[in-house]
Amino acid sequence: MTQYKLVFSGDILPGHDPDQVKAQLLAMLKLAPEQAPRLFSGKRVTLKKGLDAERAQSYRRKLSAMGIGIRVEAERDDTEAPRPATPPPAPIRPPQAATPPTPALDLVPAEPAPATEMDCPECGHHQPRRTLCLNCGCDMPRVLAAREAQAQEAKAGVSDIQHRSLRIHPGDAPVVQAEPARLFGADFGGRIGRRSYFAGSMLLTSVLMWIALAGVRMESFLVLGLCALVGVFFGIRLSILRCHDFDWRGWWVLITAIPYVGALFSLLLMFFPGSKDDNTYGARPQPTSWGAAVGALVVVVASSMLAFSFFAQDIAGAAMRYGDTAGLTSDAGSASGLQNAALRHYDPARDRIVMYSLTTCGYCDQKRAQFDALGVRYREVFIDTDRSAGEAMWAKLRAGGWTSGGVGTPTLEVNGVMLPNNPSLEAMSQHFLAGANRF
Repeated sequence: MTQYKLVFSGDILPGHDPDQVKAQLLAMLKLAPEQAPRLFSGKRVTLKKGLDAERAQSYRRKLSAMGIGIRVEAERDDTEAPRPATPPPAPIRPPQAATPPTPALDLVPAEPAPATEMDCPECGHHQPRRTLCLNCGCDMPRVLAAREAQAQEAKAGVSDIQHRSLRIHPGDAPVVQAEPARLFGADFGGRIGRRSYFAGSMLLTSVLMWIALAGVRMESFLVLGLCALVGVFFGIRLSILRCHDFDWRGWWVLITAIPYVGALFSLLLMFFPGSKDDNTYGARPQPTSWGAAVGALVVVVASSMLAFSFFAQDIAGAAMRYGDTAGLTSDAGSASGLQNAALRHYDPARDRIVMYSLTTCGYCDQKRAQFDALGVRYREVFIDTDRSAGEAMWAKLRAGGWTSGGVGTPTLEVNGVMLPNNPSLEAMSQHFLAGANRF
């Protein structure tokens, strides 16, 4: 069986610190520092003998990782040489002292390699001079030329750091230079920072608030379902882009579905910084300005106040319906006081009230119960079952200058004046007063 040896000629692979390589090799061979000049003199030195092919390649890979250029050469096998039929008589020689066995790491200069042979620069296989390696198949002249060019660059002042910056290592995912991710879009690529995540969440909350309130006002399950879909889609998208900033995969957002743990995870996304440098999902995003973040918060607060103001009459009406107005006003001590104040000019014999309702309207049920409890006389028509009543209501609204599109129910007609969107008793009382002034 062919055996191999490890031959070292003082070569240090590019990209490694020569002083560190020398120190590691001397420590591995257990040699004194004074022997370093001899070891790295450029002469061929045998480091280990008697290795099979697998072990020789294993040693070469390990030493190459340390930055040591090693060649694997086959040893001459004299036992396989043909023997003559009649061996010549051995010459008589004077007795010599026995030669001790050569150690594995003998550091004995070996004979120079013949010019007709070469070692593969990739796998170290010793072979006749040729273009393609017999062992690994690499183009040996091109590899040697590339290494020579790299050595020339090193002499010209190109640092090892610059070499590493231009090299793509196996297993390293390339960084994709892409446009910054938008807060609201349909794609899931890119990454966003903390302030962008905060601003996007605030703006999304504001939009969802108005859509949800519109759905409740219109009593439309379609609008409420649309609100839910918009909230889920864009909420998940913002969380995925924020996870990308930590160099995490988007599947981490599933943690938000876990009770309590999801809330802590959302706080982590909101307040903890992501990767400081480029990562798998792109370059570090430009931070959103503090002004934009504070502006998004102001939008949410303003939207909440406007929405509450817009629906304050409905809230007051519901409170009156259930007899609890202590938290809404300080002028009256009870709901009956507010109701009596609103109806003090109401005259059942004079004021005509028509209520346009839907058979499925919850606000209509509340208004009906309120009128019945207060003794208000009214006529109710259902516009979803009586088509002519619906057409008459729309004709009166247009005649009164209504141009805002759809209306909420119940819509009241007080002495010929159309009051859409479930008006309160206070709004109705203004038209009672107008009727009293006319007579």
